[in-house]
Amino acid sequence: MEVAKPIVVVNRMMPQESETVASLFRDVLLRIPYYNDVAKTSELAKYSSYLLRESMAVDPDSVLVAKTEQRLVGFCISRPDDGVIWLSWFGVHHSHRREGVGSALLEKLDETVRNGRSHKIWCDSRTDNRESLSVLRRHNYVQLCTVRNHWYGQDFILWEKLLG
Repeated sequence: MEVAKPIVVVNRMMPQESETVASLFRDVLLRIPYYNDVAKTSELAKYSSYLLRESMAVDPDSVLVAKTEQRLVGFCISRPDDGVIWLSWFGVHHSHRREGVGSALLEKLDETVRNGRSHKIWCDSRTDNRESLSVLRRHNYVQLCTVRNHWYGQDFILWEKLLG
């Protein structure tokens, strides 16, 4: 018997959710084996509760949250970057992986971009992050190049998605 996947609802982060989102970001990041300690420390400093609220004040669609049964289980953080949208991070609580949460977040991001934010999304992923490689490909992101020994001395793939 197949278990039904929970209904995932994705919306803009509300200011009062910033602490929960920052905590979830921390939990997701610290569990990822693909980033070295320097990268993790640096990335944690960029996505505090305060900075998430600041980002949202500039661009209300910059922090999206996914909920199942009113529980926050995922996030998608983006920002305008010289006429395109930079997908900084998206993540899902470890207990809700493989339930369509990541896909729901990326679909909502596409919607916000198509609604006037830009014509294109770009992002990066670690070369050995199989989960991200798979979901980005499924959502029609195109691999542009591999950058060796780059951010934090690690290898990354750069991706783009045109939304014309």
